[in-house]
Amino acid sequence: MKKLKKVFSSLVVALGALMTLATLTNCSLFTKGGGGSTANIFAVDSKNGNVYEIDGDSLTAATSPLISIGQNAAGEIVFNGDTGFVAVGSYKNTAPGLYYFDASSESPSAKLLGATMSAQYVCIVSDTKGYVSSADAFGAYASAVYSFNPSKPSAGLDAAVSGFPAGVYPQDIVLAGGRIYVADNANNAVYRLNWDGDTVEAHFPASANGTTGLLSGSYDYDGDGDADSGVFVANTGGYDANWNPLPGSIDFIPAAAASGTAVSTVISDISVGRLAAFDDKTLVATGYSGTYLVDLSSTAPIASKVTSAGASFGSFDVNIYDGYAYVPDGANTIYRFSSAGNDVQTIAVGKTGEYVTNVGVRQ
Repeated sequence: MKKLKKVFSSLVVALGALMTLATLTNCSLFTKGGGGSTANIFAVDSKNGNVYEIDGDSLTAATSPLISIGQNAAGEIVFNGDTGFVAVGSYKNTAPGLYYFDASSESPSAKLLGATMSAQYVCIVSDTKGYVSSADAFGAYASAVYSFNPSKPSAGLDAAVSGFPAGVYPQDIVLAGGRIYVADNANNAVYRLNWDGDTVEAHFPASANGTTGLLSGSYDYDGDGDADSGVFVANTGGYDANWNPLPGSIDFIPAAAASGTAVSTVISDISVGRLAAFDDKTLVATGYSGTYLVDLSSTAPIASKVTSAGASFGSFDVNIYDGYAYVPDGANTIYRFSSAGNDVQTIAVGKTGEYVTNVGVRQ
């Protein structure tokens, strides 16, 4: 009997050790010994700059971050191959700027790309060309757009793009028709750069305040039956003098438009800060007031709100991977849904008190 008790006791200890090992190794869902992370979806905690891996199949997130930048106001995350880039703003930070890390590394770490700045949005044009916007409401850092080489991030930032007007507050950046477009939240406008991508050559006034998000796409803006390539624009609407929210909109700028041309308004009275597309007929538009599916198939586009258990959700970021849209709520939840919009699932991410604000995809 004593021998049986000893055997049972040994089994309990062994099982306990295995459970402890399983708990420790489950901190990261994807990191394999010697192989780095194999995740395709990543989420950013704005409070600490933590980057978490997401499993879209099991709808779970790693319990520990893959990397931690250790800076507040971390935001957009984009990838060029295995290299991830995270924009970090200036709010309450000692070293804001554009950070990069190697997701394929067994022990990845974040490094600052070039000088400090209040980094906002990132656009990877090619293996050798990328852009990052810097905007600082407190004036400690210049509001500007810089280019850099995504394949050689250690080389730092190139010179700032010239030609922006006074008071510019650059936000999202997108490549469309071989040209770079930049949103300006302060002047409620979108700028197109020249073919070399080093100076502003055209501007387009938005239909509402709070010009923030951009998306390359096509749309039959003139109703002639043919969809024209160009740029969709997300306007939050901004606020009046008493901080009451104003109506926003979604605009479209055809690639062939001349400087100063009025934008075509796709939908009015909708506050959105970021856009994505399931296909050429279905957009996802999200903002703090809610998340919408926008049907472009008719002459009068329709926006339908996406809800989870009847409740609205939204943010200033959205990304699409493998047929699903991912929208963080700014706290500890990411919402996942398809173009049908009626199959919303939730993913718990990060620790209590963290602010998961952005989602990035590595193809």
